[in-house]
Amino acid sequence: MKRPPFIFRYIIVASVLILPPILSAHFGSIHLGRHNGVLLGFCVGIPCVTWACWKLFIDGWREEDDEN
Repeated sequence: MKRPPFIFRYIIVASVLILPPILSAHFGSIHLGRHNGVLLGFCVGIPCVTWACWKLFIDGWREEDDEN
């Protein structure tokens, strides 16, 4: 499977690290209360960080694209 271009890889990783935890904490706070909403945001953030670390370090998304 071909990797996306370098800048798009960082945009994908940044959006996965930022959007799901913040949105889940926001909507969780509305529906579950402030304390449980923040807890939900942390619980959603853990798999997001795990996925981002996997992509950056195991799948090699930090390396520049070779033009050769």
